[in-house]
Amino acid sequence: MIRAVTGEMMNALVEEARGEPEVLERFSRSKFPKARAGSIFVGAGDSYAAALAGFYAARGRHIALDPYALGSAPGMARGRDVFLISVSGKTASNLGAARSVAGSARRMTAITAVADSELARLTDATVRLPMAYAPRRAGLLSFSLSLLAVLKIAGVAERCDFASALERARRDRGKISMAPGTTYFLGNSLAYPAALYAAAKTYELLGATAHAELLEEFSHMELFSMRRSDSVNVFASFDPADASGKLRSALAGQGYDVSVIPDGGATDEERLFHAVFVAQLAVLDEAKRQGLSEPSFMTSGGRLGVSDSMIY
Repeated sequence: MIRAVTGEMMNALVEEARGEPEVLERFSRSKFPKARAGSIFVGAGDSYAAALAGFYAARGRHIALDPYALGSAPGMARGRDVFLISVSGKTASNLGAARSVAGSARRMTAITAVADSELARLTDATVRLPMAYAPRRAGLLSFSLSLLAVLKIAGVAERCDFASALERARRDRGKISMAPGTTYFLGNSLAYPAALYAAAKTYELLGATAHAELLEEFSHMELFSMRRSDSVNVFASFDPADASGKLRSALAGQGYDVSVIPDGGATDEERLFHAVFVAQLAVLDEAKRQGLSEPSFMTSGGRLGVSDSMIY
């Protein structure tokens, strides 16, 4: 079972998590445009993680960019198809990027839950995410739908048993170790976007310190700032040299808290969604353990206002 937490908003997220496989399965049968080689996927926050998944899943045939980076150098879009990911369709940096590349991009497509949003009006086509958009909601289903849309459009989506991926995630959720210090999430290739998303949900729902990093890069950088109060969580999928096992042995031998989340699927897409579901369930479990009645970002005071002023 997915355990209930206290509070109307948090319980709504639990119910959302339970229903994801059915919604994703239906959406997967939709007709999606196909990205030409060299297309650019653009997104910020959770949507940047979805864009990166398109890059890794397509083995580099497509590009993933932050919208402000694209808007600052619009020439990168010349002659390319651009897919702008924004659940609300009103993220200022996405709108700025769309305006900047208009006339130079071959074609622009909005991936959004709001069909009549300003982003949709600025682009040539829209892929609508089948969900009702509500502002100031933590993204569970919204991210999963955006991720699936990117994989389908990138032309790399494989068979995925979403229900089985969620069931395996229920078993593996306890392998995530949340730390009083910094909780690190590591992943290689397609597991890296899942690590980014796990860190994002840790910030957003728990208000805790987290960090996502590529599996290889962690040993070159963040490793040297680790404290005994930190934990390291490594997604073992997409790790052909078993660097995750080697890192676990080395860190555990030094007395550090390190966990490996096992590979969880028959296809790359299923492995990715398993990792995403593990992150969602683990953060909801921690919210329950802490007795949170609503996501931490809702009680962040002036920081939420700063975020809104920067994003919208």
